[in-house]
Amino acid sequence: MKRELALVMMGIILVLAGCQQQEEPGTGTFTSGSSGISIAFVDLSPPKTLDEGGVFPVKVILKNKGEYDLTSGEARARLFGVNLDNFGLVKQYKSTLSPLRGMGEFNPEGGQGEIDFGNAQYALPVINSEEFTLRARVCYPYQTRVLSNVCIANAVGKGSTACSVEGEKIKKGDVSGGPIQVTSLKQQTRGSTQVRFDVMIENKGGGEVFNPAVGCEELDEEVFKLSNQHKVKVEVVNPLNVVCDFKDAEPSTSGIVELKNGKAGLSCWMEVNDEPYTERLSLKISYLYRDDTLTTFRIFEKN
Repeated sequence: MKRELALVMMGIILVLAGCQQQEEPGTGTFTSGSSGISIAFVDLSPPKTLDEGGVFPVKVILKNKGEYDLTSGEARARLFGVNLDNFGLVKQYKSTLSPLRGMGEFNPEGGQGEIDFGNAQYALPVINSEEFTLRARVCYPYQTRVLSNVCIANAVGKGSTACSVEGEKIKKGDVSGGPIQVTSLKQQTRGSTQVRFDVMIENKGGGEVFNPAVGCEELDEEVFKLSNQHKVKVEVVNPLNVVCDFKDAEPSTSGIVELKNGKAGLSCWMEVNDEPYTERLSLKISYLYRDDTLTTFRIFEKN
């Protein structure tokens, strides 16, 4: 009897567990996250301490911690922070020799690549010791994708049970991993024949974002940098008849959005004449991104 009771109880527990699993909301398409390409100096390149006249390597490693694939040469890095001529180091950007694949189901760690800046040697005399701070900057094009379920309904169909225009539409996994994120997507009816989408875009990474139309070298010119900073390009992939209010242009399916204090709101809308239905709103956000790292080392006078 006790054995039969235990089996019944176990069956009830399994049924309840199955129900709980079914009630959990499903995750979306993406792994998500706010990282892109990270940069770090390779261990002992340079070493933390060395003697005057010593020759030492300088290398950085780039890791793709987001979900967008970069082809060979797209991710680039350069050195700054010290007088590079005094160390015999180049000032130009150097590229990875291999592609940097984004994180995914079959590549959970993401791709990585090393950039070798060659050997360095400090050309000036050292008295006692001197500490240096060497910095490296990574510059790369990137994209963030959005795939989120929305309700296509106008004011007439707003009360339909087919779907609801109320509430936050962004769920876990709706936004791909990258430093630029869509943190909110809300809907409302617009007049009697339109539905409106209010999108919040934010720079959640630790670096700077720029217009994707510019190149890394161009940003070294301060005026050019300031005129292209904090800008991303947004494109509507689906539904095809969605247009957005880009401030410096007519309503369109694509345009430039400028972030203020790291964030910007974008309003989009579409005509709705059919019965309410659920659709996937698909957005593509393109941008150029820069991030920095540093390391310190000390050179001692040679006795």
